[in-house]
Amino acid sequence: MTETAQKIIAAARNVAEGSPTLGKLIREGRDPMVKKTHYEFAAVLRTLVTELSYWNFSVDGDHGIGVVNVKDILKLADELEAL
Repeated sequence: MTETAQKIIAAARNVAEGSPTLGKLIREGRDPMVKKTHYEFAAVLRTLVTELSYWNFSVDGDHGIGVVNVKDILKLADELEAL
């Protein structure tokens, strides 16, 4: 799971170092540090779902549903704290 932890950190770092730019957020009248934090959290959540989810077709028949195991999330949290 260390690779997943690294991908989570990288997702947040990519936002912190990249788009949206602080200048753009200031021009839009948004608090740039708060908005960057929002983007970082969103990137972390998207990466978490991408890395840890699996499809369960027994819940929704033919369409299936994406599922994330809570134990996997807690294990990842432990790894992130240990980095």
